Amino acid sequence: MAKKRSTSAKPKPSNRPAASKSTEHPVSKAPRASKAKTAAVEAAAAKPSTSEPSPARPRARKGKPAIDLGHAVREAFATNERASQFLLEQLDPLLWQAAQPNTKPGTGRTIGAIVAHMHNVRHMWLTVSGKDLVECPEKLDRKTATIDDARAAMARSALAMDQLLVHALKAGGHVKDFKPDVVGFLSYAVSHEAHHRGQICLLARLLGHALPEQANFGLWDWRKRHAEIGTLVPLEPDGSQQDE
Repeated sequence: MAKKRSTSAKPKPSNRPAASKSTEHPVSKAPRASKAKTAAVEAAAAKPSTSEPSPARPRARKGKPAIDLGHAVREAFATNERASQFLLEQLDPLLWQAAQPNTKPGTGRTIGAIVAHMHNVRHMWLTVSGKDLVECPEKLDRKTATIDDARAAMARSALAMDQLLVHALKAGGHVKDFKPDVVGFLSYAVSHEAHHRGQICLLARLLGHALPEQANFGLWDWRKRHAEIGTLVPLEPDGSQQDE
């Protein structure tokens, strides 16, 4: 009986080049660290550091003592007050109760009303945060107060604000019913009054009596205004002035 031939076709020879025996990427040929060395590196990285960075220490400038930050807070507000007094010194008294241009009669604050508002906002905070701590000066009537009345009242309220700052500093920097702290309170007060000083300068210009350029620059000459405040009277822990 004849043998049956296999019907399976033989594979044809391929024209493709034979694949390289090594399929490893060239990069993988780089020398590898030993298992012991790798374990040591990982252990060192996982180990918590026992040394803590030393806190930065404030250093005084060469030849100058370190700043007393509490005293600097008081001086900053005193300089702000001096800037307001400087502005009132430069202001033409005829503008004090002049109506704002292009406004209906009885509307818009006069310069006198703006300054009275600055003092009265101090009065508000002295009443809220300084009750039973400082002597709070009376409020100003924005319609009847003269420029001399306003300057005297601002000086009194500035002294009371200084006393309030001293109490806050002695209370760990806390101001009653104001957040976050005494530095924030200082920033709030100075920003508020600088805003209104700008309004006064603008109103003087609109009324045809712009402040001299030297006066405008003088409002921002913090170094000169600071030099003009003199030495602040030291205060006792209860906020009262010490006898000189």
